[in-house]
Amino acid sequence: MTEIVKDRVTGNILLFYTFDIGDDIDLAKIKAKRLVDISDIQLSPFFKYYHMPLSFRIPEERAGVEKNGGFCVYRKIYNFGVLSFCYRVPFTQSFEDLKRTTIDIKKKFDEQSIIDAQVVFNTIVQAIGEPRFYNLKNDYCAVQVAPLPGKVTAEQFRQKYGAKIASLLRLETQKLSDYQMDQILASTTGYYGQDLIIIDTDASFIYDDEYFEPLEFFESANIEKLELQYFDQLLDKKLQSFYAQESYKLPWTAYIPLLRDRIDLPVSQLAKLRVDISVITERLENSVKLTGDVYYKTLYSMLVENLQLKEWRDSINKKLNIMRDLYAVYQDRLDTIHEELLTIVIILLIALEVFMAIR
Repeated sequence: MTEIVKDRVTGNILLFYTFDIGDDIDLAKIKAKRLVDISDIQLSPFFKYYHMPLSFRIPEERAGVEKNGGFCVYRKIYNFGVLSFCYRVPFTQSFEDLKRTTIDIKKKFDEQSIIDAQVVFNTIVQAIGEPRFYNLKNDYCAVQVAPLPGKVTAEQFRQKYGAKIASLLRLETQKLSDYQMDQILASTTGYYGQDLIIIDTDASFIYDDEYFEPLEFFESANIEKLELQYFDQLLDKKLQSFYAQESYKLPWTAYIPLLRDRIDLPVSQLAKLRVDISVITERLENSVKLTGDVYYKTLYSMLVENLQLKEWRDSINKKLNIMRDLYAVYQDRLDTIHEELLTIVIILLIALEVFMAIR
């Protein structure tokens, strides 16, 4: 086994932030009014372009101005009401110092991202439907380390620095237990044998020179988690509001078939919301196309598992099913009332015919 002599490592700390700032954003209006300085981005072949983002830069970034020792890799606006940022902070230091550096850098950019998002929000607020700064915020971190010289393999690096990597991914300064370390390091994948990626709940570790393609997977998973959390909270509020009604009296127009007033019933609004959420979550879930690419399929599956996206989807589906049942109960009630009204009308007509016949 090759001896690892140098303890200093070089690489980048990558920080991902997503903000939900409204119901929707009119990208065409932003372009037409030139609200931001739009920049071209290379589209990844691994994503279906259901939601094409608008990438842009601010003047300081075009001039190469640093913030907190780092740079903004990209700023994106998504039409479903999301802002996305990625920052890159280069480093060259010992692995032990890297843990403290990562924690400090993340604290700084937690604040910086909010400042940047507020500036963007104020700039494009006229193009946002139901603007709110901000509903929810999500973040994720990735630490990329360039392979060490001397043909140090990924496995050798993991064996030597495994305990430190585990602490780094949990943003802890102290050494974690062997159980926690083994659990974190088990979520590892690689391609050539000289590289590896370790995925955890709040951060990932990349031992590779090429780290650009995984960035989009980190961003996509972070955005999906943000939207799932938003929909989960929205459904909670709607259902709580619905349950809070001790008794709900239907308007008299609801008893008459074919009148449009029935679509304004609270249960009908829940049904419409259920359809809207189902469509958006399905598109987010199926936005990644990885047919035939086993490596990236494994990588994305690990992100889905560690970010607990499946649990969030299951929670939303359960609440959507409750809404479906509520809608079915109320619709059955209306249908029964309509049938009874029609029966009464028929009886009255028959009685009228009998009466006229007797006359």
